[in-house]
Amino acid sequence: MATRSVYDTELKKIDHSVYIMGTEVENAIDKMIFAFRNKSDALAADIMKNDDRIDKMETEIEEDCINIVVKESPIASDWRKIASYMRMTSDMERIADNCSDIAIYIRKISDYKEEIEEPKGLDEMFGIMRGMVRDTFESFQQGDVVLASSVIDEDDVVDQYFEKMNKEIGELMKQHSEHIQQYIDFILINKYIERMADHSANIASWVKFVVRGELDLKFTDRYAKESQKK
Repeated sequence: MATRSVYDTELKKIDHSVYIMGTEVENAIDKMIFAFRNKSDALAADIMKNDDRIDKMETEIEEDCINIVVKESPIASDWRKIASYMRMTSDMERIADNCSDIAIYIRKISDYKEEIEEPKGLDEMFGIMRGMVRDTFESFQQGDVVLASSVIDEDDVVDQYFEKMNKEIGELMKQHSEHIQQYIDFILINKYIERMADHSANIASWVKFVVRGELDLKFTDRYAKESQKK
């Protein structure tokens, strides 16, 4: 068994790796939003290419977590942290996957031969989701349970937007039936934004678990809902 100082160094290394991965995920979201607003095929392609890098980061963090469990006997608070890191990075990787999913549809939209009327609420939904992810990672860095709780509550707002956006897109389909396929692409983008918000709320719940040592019912219900979407 390593000395406590070596053990603490290994934990700090994992903590830093999670932080770096979070930064990469935030960068992917910013690129994705910019690509959507500018219908940039090139940037969308770059987002999809970078997804493998984030996948690799998740695998490396998971391996580090497993190694420290195998080599050491983590105390309860450290075990909570290690288990939470593994769950958090899984949700972070899925957020990156959703960026890549949206990038596929951005590339399709950029190939439209004529401009169509876009759903007005999508830009607002992107903004709310982006704020949730930012606050999630800040709550992780600061161990801020209050901020983490606000992220979980904000997910309900995104769910409301999700339903509102589906109705708006449905109305646009009725008005512009010749562009139904294009509007289906917007429905799928809307779905992925809502999922990204769910993953952000999941991460925030794990932040609360690290700090408090307990999972609340909001988390378990939310995680069950997310599992059903896979």
